[in-house]
Amino acid sequence: MIRWTSEFIIGIPEIDLEHQFLFEALNDFYNGLRSNEPTKSITKLIDKLVYYARMHFSHEEELMRMSGFPQLHEHMLEHMEFLEIINRYHDNIQKNKPVASLEITAFIKDWINNHILIEDKKIKPYYDSSLVKNFSNIFNSDNQSVTT
Repeated sequence: MIRWTSEFIIGIPEIDLEHQFLFEALNDFYNGLRSNEPTKSITKLIDKLVYYARMHFSHEEELMRMSGFPQLHEHMLEHMEFLEIINRYHDNIQKNKPVASLEITAFIKDWINNHILIEDKKIKPYYDSSLVKNFSNIFNSDNQSVTT
């Protein structure tokens, strides 16, 4: 279980909100594993986590592009690596291969902690609040499909 606290706030409201969605998706997944949900339910929960991660990474990368963030390429590689690892876990779950639930949740929790607290906080100095209007339009159009 991972708890959202103020230490995870990077100071970009749209990104902070998406990070909270990721925390919620991770906790739903963790709770499903803990309660021994059937494989079909676990697969849906990891699908939700992957969906939110992809959406968030896309938004974050677009914001970094708009902001002229110099480490965009390296940041994108971290996102891709995360998704590759999560997809391997997902495939193993779908194939009913034994997967250590603590291993998955520990990986995701550690990755999210380190990524937000170290890597995502590097974005803030390059962030231009005048970009918010354009970025908010992107965020709101994608987020509506998530919440409905």
